[in-house]
Amino acid sequence: ELPAPPCPPRSPSLSPSCELAQIDRAQSMRLAALLVGMLAARTRALHLVHMSRRPGSRLLGPAASLRAGMPGASAGCASAAARREAPALSSSEGISGLRVLNTLTGQLEPFVPIDPDRVKWYTCGPTVYDAAHLGHARNYMGFDIVRRVLCDYFGLAVMFVMNITDIDDKIILRTHRNHLEAMAALVAAAAAEAAEAAGAAALREAVEAAEAALAAPKPTLLELVGAQTALRDAAAAAGMASPPAVCDVQTAFVKLTLEQEASFFEDMAALNVRPPDAVTRVTDYVPEIVSYIETIARNGYCYEANGSVYFDTAAFTSSEGKVYGKLVDASALADKELLAEGEGALSASSAEADKRHPSDFALWKASKPGEPAWPSPWGEGRPGWHIECSAMMSDLLGGEVDINAGGIDLKFPHHENQMAQVEAHYDCCKACNYFWHSGHLSIDGLKMSKSLKNFITIREALETYSARQLRFLFLLQKYHQPMEYSQNSMAAAADLERRFGAFEAALAARLREADTAADAAPQEVLHRWGDQERRLNDALVDKRAAVHAALLDCIDTPSAVKRLEQLIRAANSYMGEVPQPQRGATLLHAVARYYRRVMGAFGVETALDAAGAAGSADSATPLQLTEAVSSFRDTVRSIAIEAKRSGGEGAGLADEVLRVCDALRDESLPALGVRIEDRPSGVAQFAIDEPQRVLAEAARRREAAAQAEAAKAARAADQAAREAAEAARASVPPSEMFSPAHDGLFGRESSYGALDAEGIPLEDATGEPLSKSQRKKLVKLAQKQAKLVEAAGRR
Repeated sequence: ELPAPPCPPRSPSLSPSCELAQIDRAQSMRLAALLVGMLAARTRALHLVHMSRRPGSRLLGPAASLRAGMPGASAGCASAAARREAPALSSSEGISGLRVLNTLTGQLEPFVPIDPDRVKWYTCGPTVYDAAHLGHARNYMGFDIVRRVLCDYFGLAVMFVMNITDIDDKIILRTHRNHLEAMAALVAAAAAEAAEAAGAAALREAVEAAEAALAAPKPTLLELVGAQTALRDAAAAAGMASPPAVCDVQTAFVKLTLEQEASFFEDMAALNVRPPDAVTRVTDYVPEIVSYIETIARNGYCYEANGSVYFDTAAFTSSEGKVYGKLVDASALADKELLAEGEGALSASSAEADKRHPSDFALWKASKPGEPAWPSPWGEGRPGWHIECSAMMSDLLGGEVDINAGGIDLKFPHHENQMAQVEAHYDCCKACNYFWHSGHLSIDGLKMSKSLKNFITIREALETYSARQLRFLFLLQKYHQPMEYSQNSMAAAADLERRFGAFEAALAARLREADTAADAAPQEVLHRWGDQERRLNDALVDKRAAVHAALLDCIDTPSAVKRLEQLIRAANSYMGEVPQPQRGATLLHAVARYYRRVMGAFGVETALDAAGAAGSADSATPLQLTEAVSSFRDTVRSIAIEAKRSGGEGAGLADEVLRVCDALRDESLPALGVRIEDRPSGVAQFAIDEPQRVLAEAARRREAAAQAEAAKAARAADQAAREAAEAARASVPPSEMFSPAHDGLFGRESSYGALDAEGIPLEDATGEPLSKSQRKKLVKLAQKQAKLVEAAGRR
């Protein structure tokens, strides 16, 4: 392993794992009140505690809490010998047969960690200036699945480090834009109050100029600061008591980034993305970054120009064994658009003039007016984009890591430059063994991104879909392949998630029935396997091997999910063929354990997860409380059904109890996120879910029931109308049935002409004589009518 960098260690901030929240005594008391209300059969307000949010959003909370276990940036650097490596999390063995796509080589390769007891993974985190969107979810949730499979399925000990980019051109521009918007609103209000007073016209003119700058597609920093200055000067000239000041970017950008960082981690918690083992923030690392650049300079791989420092790609590639362009082909190295994007909107033009070679890139940027600045040997400035990851990754993980991950758009120039910087710092030829890149998320054929303004924020998506449904969407795609977000793809994911959820609820209910039956009559439990048990066991063995093979093959979750779906079908078939709960319980428990293990490794919470979870000494889990309510309701409902069947004085009370049971199922519990479905066995199937989702399902069921009732009423009305028409026709003598007065009753569109003495038509409506065959048919109708009249008379 390469030597450790000459910077003091930084203890990683370890985030606790997400577990089901416990329920406090006050919540349990509400449950007790609910049960008492049901006993009275008059319950109007029912309180059941719904499964709490995973504590990730609370544990992460504001950005500041992430730093609680992380000391501030060191002002100096110690010797390499004095530096201690960050501690390993646990011990594990390597995984035989696991192959992964390494975008460094473009090949599927065996995954061989540097140290099987500590897999070192660095992932590029967000640039925190705006709300996270589904493109971010695709990256972070996709890699969350991969990370969980490595840790929870294969048993590897992974040290997962993620950075927060809080110094960046986009952040600076957004900070000034937000400040200008606030200034313009303040001055506009002052202009409205001033009306025709002196200086009011200048205020309005300054506001209009600010609004024009804000309306521009990509206002420059100079334009934003200029509009702020004009507003300040106009406000001062108009005599405003407290003229708004121009943005103090050094403090204002920190407020923006802290807010957006906290928002990002709240979104990740809502998506059930496991927190990193350590989080690094650029503003905490500026001294280390300066020191890192100084080492690169001593090694001869960078140069200073006008207060900025640039990486010298020519010097780097001329050094023996070093290659610039490992991740991309030669054409990308000359892509001016990508190179400019790598430098940032505020720096591309000055960098182009200062650089010796077009592919050189900034390590340190001399700050211009309106930009934040930190001291350095080259003057006031700020870190370049790429150097931050190299310095922070090296600080916690050393000079060589197993995995460097991020979105595919980071492949070049960011990851290429990041790798070159580490190799230049350590003067080595290898900084990372595996690069993993997540595929783009597209919407309507275009990459979802803030710059294209075609993005859907994570919070907007969660208003329509649950986090579990979104996770199924990403499970159905290989993490490294591009994917499309559409109504069709989400509908498919939501339908699959629903079917998996239905299986979980059915299996959980069957296992509860089996446990109840075993407790009541242990002598009736059937352990001997028949043909059905052998078939289910064969399916379990086969699908378990198939899932394992899929996960070994570059963590192929779509194939793994498909095999799980086949196991679900086999288990559902078994439960349908073998309805006795006393039979096959141990085998179904084995299916449940395996299913729970794999879904847990995918980060999917299931209705089976909490089955064995116990509450604390003085509280119960949400599932236990829900099971208590459901079981009590089953008992009350079965007694009421039996009382209704028996008749007698208790029938009226039984109807009321059944009505209350239905109201509990359809109204009270859905609002608390509890779904209950009655079954012929008398043991209801229940599950805990998001309240909005359960309420929406209940609303759809009510609507479907109302539609079914309306259709039933319509059919009854049609039937009544047909019977009334038949009765009316049966009252008409055959001699009168062809008269114009009865055309509507017999469904004729036109009247016949002349009739004979027996009432049989001789002519059609136009007066044309009817043929013999036509009159013959009419005579038969008259004879049939005579029989109907006779039959009606007998009734």
